[in-house]
Amino acid sequence: MVFSKVFAPLFAIVLATSANAFPAASPEANASSEIEKRGCTQTYTVIGGDICSAIESRFGVSDAQLHALNPAINAGCTNLQIGQVLCVSSGGSSGGGNTFTAIASYYNPAGGFGACGSVLQDSDFIVALGTDHWDGGSHCGQTMTVQRNGASISVIVADLCPGCVGLHGANSIDLSQGAMAALDSNFVNDGITTVQWTLP
Repeated sequence: MVFSKVFAPLFAIVLATSANAFPAASPEANASSEIEKRGCTQTYTVIGGDICSAIESRFGVSDAQLHALNPAINAGCTNLQIGQVLCVSSGGSSGGGNTFTAIASYYNPAGGFGACGSVLQDSDFIVALGTDHWDGGSHCGQTMTVQRNGASISVIVADLCPGCVGLHGANSIDLSQGAMAALDSNFVNDGITTVQWTLP
């Protein structure tokens, strides 16, 4: 009887303590989990002195893209915290069947050699990938689907666009004149357009 009166409450306390013994997830683990849910493929951890424009420049993303990937950043970018994990890219850099919505510009290869080593003509249905998807030329010769306003074309990866990311943001591409004309009959006046593209 004495045993049950003395040790029963103590036993109950030990059980209650052991039931709560698992540590809570760290803020870093919660942040990583939240980033994975958003389909983030590349992250950056904020260090002292970081500002949004420097991070955007470093990873080739626009201000709008950085804020869309990281809704917790305020409009003035005044709430960055040292150690904060930011998403700086979504959809893998190697394609993998991901579809990207991005800016497409056009160019005239005019019989020159593309970065993949072939002679390219203005009428060819080809695409130059930005540096964020170039992957050392590993996609050369692959067929990519590009869509705009219900129109869809297939183009061959044949060139590199070194300035695409800097000019138009992450995932931007450069289509040959022939390919762009098939998507946008007013491409000369439009200059650039928003497209969806998929690389297998």
